[in-house]
Amino acid sequence: MKWLNLITGGWGSVIVCGLVALAIATSYGWTYHAGSAASTARWQLKYDQREVEIVAATNAEISRIFEANARAKALEAKRLADLLADNEALEKHIKELSDEANADPDRDRVCLSDGSGLRIDSVR
Repeated sequence: MKWLNLITGGWGSVIVCGLVALAIATSYGWTYHAGSAASTARWQLKYDQREVEIVAATNAEISRIFEANARAKALEAKRLADLLADNEALEKHIKELSDEANADPDRDRVCLSDGSGLRIDSVR
């Protein structure tokens, strides 16, 4: 170290301390950067996995909604067909009762005959 002081005019100790400080700062910076890069990679992986899970959950929910809508439409079509069949049967029954009422010899009476009461009760 004496020869460095002779060459640099007494600044050898300062230069060595500066080089040591520079080495420490460089190693700290490299370690910080390496840790930061690893942390960033870890968080990016977690974020990407989360995004994949969100997309999968969204797709599953959309699929479930489409299936539920398809089942509801099928049930609605079946109910409509049943209602139309019931309506046609009721219309046919009403037509038959109307024809019977028109053919009833007591249709012009003031009160209801036994046949009229039975026809009215049969509509329920």
